[in-house]
Amino acid sequence: MKLGFFNIPLAKAIRETWRQGYRFSDFFADLGAGLTLCIIAIPMTMAVAIACGVQPEHGLYGAIIAGPLIGLLGGSRLSVSGPVVELAVLIYPVVYQFGFGGLMLVTWMAGLILLIMGLAKLGRVIEFIPYPVTTGFIAGTGVVICALQIKDFFGLDLLVQPKYFVDRLLGLAHAFPTWKVGDTAIGIITLMVMMFWSRLKLRVPAHLIAIIVGSLAGMLLPLISPDLSIETIGSRYGGIPQTLPQILSFKGTFDLEAIRILFGSAFAIAMLCSIKALLCAVVLDGMTGTKHNPNSELIAHGIGNLVLPFFGGITSTSALSRSVANLRVGARSPLAAVIHGISILFVILIFAPILSYLPMAALAALLLMAAWNIFDFQHCLQIVRVGTRSDVAVLLICFGLTVLLDMVIAVGVGMVLAALLFMKQMANITGGRWLLEASHWNMNKRLPDHVMVYEISGPLFFGAAEKAMSTLREHSSGLKVLILQMHGVPTMDISGVVALKSALESLQKKRIFVILSEVQTQPMEALKRAGLEPHPERLAICENMHSSVELAKKIM
Repeated sequence: MKLGFFNIPLAKAIRETWRQGYRFSDFFADLGAGLTLCIIAIPMTMAVAIACGVQPEHGLYGAIIAGPLIGLLGGSRLSVSGPVVELAVLIYPVVYQFGFGGLMLVTWMAGLILLIMGLAKLGRVIEFIPYPVTTGFIAGTGVVICALQIKDFFGLDLLVQPKYFVDRLLGLAHAFPTWKVGDTAIGIITLMVMMFWSRLKLRVPAHLIAIIVGSLAGMLLPLISPDLSIETIGSRYGGIPQTLPQILSFKGTFDLEAIRILFGSAFAIAMLCSIKALLCAVVLDGMTGTKHNPNSELIAHGIGNLVLPFFGGITSTSALSRSVANLRVGARSPLAAVIHGISILFVILIFAPILSYLPMAALAALLLMAAWNIFDFQHCLQIVRVGTRSDVAVLLICFGLTVLLDMVIAVGVGMVLAALLFMKQMANITGGRWLLEASHWNMNKRLPDHVMVYEISGPLFFGAAEKAMSTLREHSSGLKVLILQMHGVPTMDISGVVALKSALESLQKKRIFVILSEVQTQPMEALKRAGLEPHPERLAICENMHSSVELAKKIM
C-alpha cells in the first residue's frame, strides 16, 4: 500500500496470516482465545483506568477500540493492545492538571507522534535506547503505581492524590487513620490468592481467579459483619454505563497553548507506547519463531491512539501479559485480538451491572502485583552488579526522577545523560598517534627525513574530533610532508570535517604538504561535500600507504 513517498506497511500480520492459509480450525482457536482474553482484560483495564484517575469504563473503551484496530493494522501476529498499567504514571498527572479533556488531547498527540515515527521508519531506532534508561524509568513506574494503589487497598478517605510522590506519601500518611478493615481484608485476600495461584503455574491467569475470590469475599463480609462496608465500582462511580462507546466532541480542546503545554507528556507517552509495543513483539517472536514488522506496529499504534479519544478510550499499547496469554491459549492470528475487543463490548451491553460489584480494594491488589512485576528487581540488581559506574548512575537517576518528579523529565534527562556518556566513551577510543617508521604497514623501510605519519583511529564526530586534531597541530615542527593515515576512521560528521579542515589550514600555513591515506567511503564523501579537493601544492589523497610513501619521496 503506497501513500505519497511512503511505503506504508499496514496490516502486515493479518496479510501474512491470510497468505499462509487460514482454516476454520484456526478461526475456532482464535475465537476461544479472544473470549478468554476478554475475561482477563476486563478487570485489568478497569483497574488501569481507575489508576489513571478516570472512570473505569474508559479503560474498557480503550480495549474495545485499540484491541481490534491495532491488531488488524499491526505487524505482530499475536500482540493484544489496550490500556496498560505503566501508562498510568504518565496519564495520572495529565488528568490531575487538565482533566479528561487534557487526557484525550495528549492521547491524540501521542498517536500522531507514533504515526510519524512509523511513516519515517523509525521502528528500529527504539532499539538504541540504552538499557539502563528503560530499566530505570520502568522500575520507577512500579514504585509510583504502588503508591497510587495504597489509597484503595486500605480504603483511605483521600479525595484527590497529590501529583508528586513525596506529597502523595504525606497525604496518605495523614489519611491513614481512616483505613477501613473491610477494604483492607479484601485487598489482602486478593493479593494472597494471586501469590498462591502464581506458584501453581496453571494456565488460568492468577489475577482472574483472585478478582473472583475478592469479589465473592466482598459480598460475604458485609453479611457476616454488617458494620463492614466494602467500596465497589458501583458505590464510587455509580456503575458501568450499559451503552456503546459514545463519539465525543473536542470543540475548544485543540488549541495551540494546550498542545504546547502537553507536548512533553505526549512525547513521553509515545516513547513508552513504542517501547512496550516493540518489546512485546520481540518477546512473541522469540516464543513463536515469527518476525514482526516494527514500522507496521508503530503505524498501527499511531492510528489506534488517534481514534481512541473520539470514543472515550484511554491511551493504549501492547500488553505483554495479555499477549503472552493470547499465545498460550492457542491464538493463531490477529483475529483473536479483534474477537477479544468485540467480546468486551458485548459484556458491557449485557453484564455491566455485574461489573459494578467489583471491589476497589481487589482492583488495587491487581495493580500492586502488576507493579511488583514491573519493578523487576533482578534486572536492576544485574545492572548494579555488572554494569559500569555510568550505567548504574543512569539507572539510579532515571529511577529517582521517575519516582520523585515525573517520567517525562526522567526519560528526557536519561536519554541526554546516556548520549553524553556514550559520546565520552567514543571520544576515549578516538585519537591519533605519531608513527616514525613505515614497518607498521609491512614496508620494511624507514620514512624519508622530514616525513612523518599521523594515524587517526575511531569515528571523527563532534565529541572526539578536536581531541584527535589537537595533537596534530602541536607536533609539526621540522615537517615537510605529513601522511594522515585514516583507515581507522569509519565515519565523520560535520564537526569532524571542520576540525580536519582547520588542522589542514594550520599545516598548510607552515608549508607542510599533507597526504590523506586510505580514506574510507563515508569520510571521503563528507570531505567532497565540504569542498576538500586535492591540490598540487598542498594536498593529495592516496589509496594506500605504499603509494603515500612513494609520493612523499617524490615531493622531498
